[in-house]
Amino acid sequence: MALLEVRDLCVNYGAIKAVRGISFDVEEGKVVTLIGANGSGKTTTMKTIIGVNKAASGSIVFDGKDITSLPSHQIIQRGIAISPEGRQVFPRMSVLENLNMGAYICKDKKVIEEGIERAFTLFPILEERKNQSAGTLSGGEQQMLAVARALMGNPRLLIMDEPSLGLAPLIVKNIFLLIEKISQMGITILLVEQNAKMALTSSDRGYVLQTGKIVLEGESQELLDNQQVRNAYLGG
Repeated sequence: MALLEVRDLCVNYGAIKAVRGISFDVEEGKVVTLIGANGSGKTTTMKTIIGVNKAASGSIVFDGKDITSLPSHQIIQRGIAISPEGRQVFPRMSVLENLNMGAYICKDKKVIEEGIERAFTLFPILEERKNQSAGTLSGGEQQMLAVARALMGNPRLLIMDEPSLGLAPLIVKNIFLLIEKISQMGITILLVEQNAKMALTSSDRGYVLQTGKIVLEGESQELLDNQQVRNAYLGG
């Protein structure tokens, strides 16, 4: 069953058609990835799902309910969270304060405490740095914090927008191992990523975006074996 259904989605920036009629599903419990070059419409799609951008037409259905026109805070309350491109941690706040910001819609102190405990289990380095300002963390540590903060709301769907952006290869490998761990926790993941090989290796299904349209889709292994994908995104 599809937890998220996107149908004929169009998003415009003024006269520019950034997303042009795309449709895709994210099955519950799966990792689905959108890959494509810069400007292909990946981040625009994510921002529209989360309510930051408004759809010109088409629909977004989450858990059987249409969320296309809902404001962001209501979408988050329904169980969608995002780890944004560029991490966007609060640099002057401590690690612990950043985590608490991720639970701002939650009023249950016990749930918040459980979320912090889970974050520190997934990312032990964050517990060591819990009183440190987020702005003083390394890029990899900030990415971990961004993901941990998104998980604080106990989402059913986690959107990860370019989690490997600007990180060293070894850190990238660790980030993708953590994606697998999060998936094993039963959280559905929609992954937007320029590192096509890592994204397809870590996901169940993939969609290839090009100038706002989906040009290829299929099981991730099929796309890894596809010569067109290999030539365009995997270096042949």
